[in-house]
Amino acid sequence: MSAIEAKNPARGRPRSETKRKKILEAAVDLFLANGYEGASVEDIAAAAGVSRQTVYSHFGSKEDLFGLAVSSRCKKSGVDPDRIDYSQPPEVMLPEIARRFATLLLGEDAKRVNAICTSCADTHPELGQLFFEHGPCQAKQAVADYLASQAQRGRLAITNPGFAAWQLLCMLKGEAQLRVQFNCEPLPADAIDAYIDDCVAMFIRAYTPAAV
Repeated sequence: MSAIEAKNPARGRPRSETKRKKILEAAVDLFLANGYEGASVEDIAAAAGVSRQTVYSHFGSKEDLFGLAVSSRCKKSGVDPDRIDYSQPPEVMLPEIARRFATLLLGEDAKRVNAICTSCADTHPELGQLFFEHGPCQAKQAVADYLASQAQRGRLAITNPGFAAWQLLCMLKGEAQLRVQFNCEPLPADAIDAYIDDCVAMFIRAYTPAAV
């Protein structure tokens, strides 16, 4: 690889992939800043430096673009399967996964997306379903896959990884997420960390295989 290629890794990417990434980045920024109704396909295309038709050729509809934009932001800042090390035991990996999820859940982006889905509940009820499928459901699946791998290794006694993943993720929301949802004063960072550690420890204890 040449020095120029090393400094410009995007140089070798297919042009369509580069355009798709730019459209997603523009969509995330505009949806979060202006809401669903306030972010037109024309504005997203202009911000990405492409035509309106190019946006539709990549994503089909504005609704699909919204769902994939949410997914891309969740992967970037939250529970990304590519960032989970299946070789690591639960005591090591689960606290890391839990903190990533909490950071995503309590961040301004999640708060804004929740507000968008709520404000559009009557006019665009499908947005809530898209957010659920591309956000929480994808995070759940990533955690479920990790839990399944740990069950196969005999480290956890889990027969329903999907069920267990929802248990963990919903438990992590706690008081901190409710405070964000209702615009209350946030909990201090040390209180959130202590709660996360306790949730993970409780979860591991509940699913630790019984001694033979």
